[in-house]
Amino acid sequence: MIIDRPNSHFIFILPWDHVHRHYNYVRYNRKELTNEEYLEHWGKWVFFGSKEHFDHLAKKIDPYVEHKIIPAAKYDRKVIEEFDLGECVMCVYCDKRQKEDIWNILVSLGVEDKAWVFEKETMERWLPGGHLLESWIKGKGMSEKEAEKVRQDAEATFEKMFGNKYAIFQPVNQ
Repeated sequence: MIIDRPNSHFIFILPWDHVHRHYNYVRYNRKELTNEEYLEHWGKWVFFGSKEHFDHLAKKIDPYVEHKIIPAAKYDRKVIEEFDLGECVMCVYCDKRQKEDIWNILVSLGVEDKAWVFEKETMERWLPGGHLLESWIKGKGMSEKEAEKVRQDAEATFEKMFGNKYAIFQPVNQ
């Protein structure tokens, strides 16, 4: 199911039952992942292109998501200017143990360039001091007071999500 809510930065491709019945698509071999398994195995294929190209590609990916072959995907509604990439980003999510199978599907749909990123790496980059969060703050031109509020909110979000597991995201030198 392609979920295109105008107030969201992302356009999502999620299974119908995730949206309507709270089905958790973070699975491997039909089993939901624990937090530990999620942090060890969950990731995404990341690639760049135009929103128009991704709109077309989303229609091809959607049946694979509905049949739970591809767990989920999302893409930018517009270029995120703060990151200075010049293109939109699409993320196709899966467990690393199925990533080559998913990549083969993406190739069959015309995707050529690829990068694999673990969700744990993405989270680390969005923590206070992380590359993505700090680049976004800088790109927004925030004052130090505004930036500190954003950092505190990011930290609170990760603590809420992972509780005592949050410690695994702390840089070693802190």
